[in-house]
Amino acid sequence: MDWPDSGDRSPTGRSLTGGSLAAMPLAWAGNPDVSSDPASRAVLFTRVLSFRNFSGLPFVVSAPPHVCALVADKALEHISKPAKRAGRTVWRLAECPPRVIRLLREREILPLRAASFPGKKGFKYLASAPDGGAWTLVNEVEHITSGRIFPGRLDPAAFESLYAPPDEGPARTPWAWSGPFGYLASDPSRIGPGLSVESVVHLPGLALSRQLPHARNYLTAAGVGFLPVGSPSPHSASPGAADAGLFRLTSRGGLGKTPRQVYESFLEAVEPVLRKEREARLRCAEKHHKRLEERVRQSFRSLAGAATLAFAELLSAGSLARLGAALGMLNPQIPGILEELRITAASGHLAVTSGRDLSKEEEDITRANVVRLSLMDHSGEIS
Repeated sequence: MDWPDSGDRSPTGRSLTGGSLAAMPLAWAGNPDVSSDPASRAVLFTRVLSFRNFSGLPFVVSAPPHVCALVADKALEHISKPAKRAGRTVWRLAECPPRVIRLLREREILPLRAASFPGKKGFKYLASAPDGGAWTLVNEVEHITSGRIFPGRLDPAAFESLYAPPDEGPARTPWAWSGPFGYLASDPSRIGPGLSVESVVHLPGLALSRQLPHARNYLTAAGVGFLPVGSPSPHSASPGAADAGLFRLTSRGGLGKTPRQVYESFLEAVEPVLRKEREARLRCAEKHHKRLEERVRQSFRSLAGAATLAFAELLSAGSLARLGAALGMLNPQIPGILEELRITAASGHLAVTSGRDLSKEEEDITRANVVRLSLMDHSGEIS
């Protein structure tokens, strides 16, 4: 399949400015902090990734550029019909301006730090749904990486009904598969069902009670990755996500398990952390109610009235406001609004909507304006 160079447009002829995606609601929108299960309110969204490699072709890390081109042709041919049916746009990532790459990372479509393979960047592609809720990456470490994102936390039955791995034929063709090991991948943790589960969680209770180190040690022992949610902002290497209690939990390993078993094991491992978070929130509210409420309201006022707003400040003030809403101190719709702003007021989104890269000062002023106007637009709902 021939995908000629096309300037600032995708192989489908669509613009790569990213403006249409920036204007879409988040795929995990809908106020994820509100849940019938109190312990699940800390889960903002769940991301499920499936990894596949073509049989008979080397992994990207060891393949020469001409083989990566062959993989790209084969992958694009394999996903073209499903992508067309789903209305997905196919983009060559090398053609995307840096601000669009940051936006795609902020939308959880691209990894925060893409693997760099010299001479192979031009063979990376993305097929994304209009709202960024489902996508397929080509030549991003594995030959094909398919992703879906869901609000909050799915129960195992819902996960099993919604999980949609890449298409395959009899005997799992065309994928590299081994009876003893399952789907083969360059990353050993992906061998088996070829699946990874991630949850982004908000843990302000554990942050305020200084229990995050205990949570990290427990999850490490349980085989679950525990890292602060990163920011692709070019102006800040330390975005303040850890202080705001925003973390990414990642499953590790699944050899000998079905996709549902991987998911159930992940839920079982993270359940104690979510329970401790719930207990810490209630304990903070009981012991320090007046002081906490004042800090919550002050944080919300600072968001609504700031003339400039760094991304770390948005995360910090937004974390307290979310906590206050969860404890009944602020309107329960506020967490969903602030989750939307955590993404739409990030560096890549601001640059894309502005049509150019912004200086640090311009970015902070623009972010303050976006946050203030959004809260004003929702004032009738949250007052």
